Amino acid sequence: MMADPELRPCTAFVGRGVYLLDDHEVVRRGLRQLLEFDGLGIAGESGSAREAVRRIPALRPELVIIDDDLPDGSGAEVCRAVAVADPRIRCVLMTEEGGEAVLIDAILAGAWGCLSKDDEGSEQLRLIRRALAGHTAYSGRFYPAIVAPFFLLQPQRPDENLLTLTKQEMTAAIGLGKGLSNRQISKEMFLAEKTVKNMVSTILTKLGTATRTQAALLVTATLDHSENPSDGGYRSSQFPDLIPEVTAALLNCTSEAGTVPPTDQKRATDAARLAAALTAARTGLRVRRPQQSST
Repeated sequence: MMADPELRPCTAFVGRGVYLLDDHEVVRRGLRQLLEFDGLGIAGESGSAREAVRRIPALRPELVIIDDDLPDGSGAEVCRAVAVADPRIRCVLMTEEGGEAVLIDAILAGAWGCLSKDDEGSEQLRLIRRALAGHTAYSGRFYPAIVAPFFLLQPQRPDENLLTLTKQEMTAAIGLGKGLSNRQISKEMFLAEKTVKNMVSTILTKLGTATRTQAALLVTATLDHSENPSDGGYRSSQFPDLIPEVTAALLNCTSEAGTVPPTDQKRATDAARLAAALTAARTGLRVRRPQQSST
């Protein structure tokens, strides 16, 4: 794992520690040891969603790490309750699942990230540090699930080259498949047009295509054959042409691009874009995409 670029810290919080919410003592103990060894303080801990919702607003920790599946509630429900009580407290979910369902729940609940219990401690700590610095923090283990609708998992298919793309590159590749120009993709991804141009060149190399048109056809061909009727949620949509927008929104929400912490408004806009894409994929009704503020 490459080291993060230097993150610009957010100064809204000053050392109030991390709150741990998991009904398994061994998980809490492991996290507590990991954080304390790195010099981070523990503001409190519990195994009950009900108790946590009562205690967290009074303790006002910097960050709350929440198990996504608790005996008396879901992690997303706790995240929403904390946001209502004090929107300045950041929450990240932690899960054993590798699918995109928990990821979607986390984003729509306003979480700052989603950690995987299967990640090494060093990677968990890296993501926790990202969240403490005011950045979104999503485990890379979710990436295969996000892009799964784009692949027919058969050996030696040429579209398996798409699996070599990073999250950012996949977002740009989806833009190519939708016929967007570099300028339009740069606006979608909030990147410089030159950066997108270089990224497109890398995509062409990885896909083994000579032109952006060939790359777009490859992406589109994969999408046209990716619907799986046995999948739940948006993947079984009767409107498969709308599925790419869900994937693009998920990749955008989980991207680690940029060294400046996202504003609350940008995070809310990104989540609203995902919600709109999900609605469209499930109903066929396109919802006007929220506009990103220039401030």
